[in-house]
Amino acid sequence: MTGFTEATFRVLGELAANNNKEWYDANKDRLKKDARDPFEAMLGIVTVLLEGSQYPVQGNAKTMFRQNRDVRFSKDKTPYKTTVSGMLTPSGIKDESNGVVYAQVGPDGGLIAAGHYRLATADLNLVRDHILANPDHFTQIRADLRHKGWELRTENRLSGMARGYSDHVDHPLVDALRLKTYTVLANQRQQVWINGDIVENLVALAEDIGPLLAFIRDGLSRAPK
Repeated sequence: MTGFTEATFRVLGELAANNNKEWYDANKDRLKKDARDPFEAMLGIVTVLLEGSQYPVQGNAKTMFRQNRDVRFSKDKTPYKTTVSGMLTPSGIKDESNGVVYAQVGPDGGLIAAGHYRLATADLNLVRDHILANPDHFTQIRADLRHKGWELRTENRLSGMARGYSDHVDHPLVDALRLKTYTVLANQRQQVWINGDIVENLVALAEDIGPLLAFIRDGLSRAPK
C-alpha cells in the first residue's frame, strides 16, 4: 500500500476550496503527509516493480511537480495546484524527451497517462517519417495497445496534413500522421488510489506503452547529425 487514504482527497479538496497562502501555510504539513508523501511512495514502488521489465521507468521525489503554480503568464492567478502529479521516465529524471508515464491525483480521483506529449515540429516529422517507413510495425503497436484497452488520444491533432505530407493524405495511417501528440490516458477513481490498485495500473501502463515509446525513440534517433 502506498498510503493514500480518504484524507488524501479531503486535504486536496480543502486546498481547492481555499487556494490561498494562508490556508497553504497552515496545512502544508497535512498536504505532504496525506498526499505528496504517498505519491512519492507510489513512484518508488512502481520503479522497483519495473526493474526487471523490458521497459523500465523510474520516478522519485525529483520527478514530481511542485505544488506552487507558475502564474507569470497565466490568467488564473491561484497560487497552488489542486492536484499532486509526477512522472516516471526511462532516465529517472524529469525529462520528457524519451516519453513518460504520468500520474495525477486530485480531489475527485485522478488519472494516469503515458507517451510523448510535447514534441517539436521537427521531431513530429521524424516520427511521421518513421511511421511511413514502418507502417506494419506501427500498426501492430497500435493494435496491441487497443487490445489492452488503450487508444491514442486524438483531441490534439491537425485538421489537415502537416506541411510536406500532403502526398500521404490517402495513406491508411493518415490519422496517426495528423497527430501532434502520441499519448494514452485513463481516469482513476478515488478507490483505486486508496486500495493500492493504482500501483498495478501504473505498472501495466508502463509495460503496455513501452513498445510505442521505443518506436518513437527509434524515429527520433534518426535526426540528421
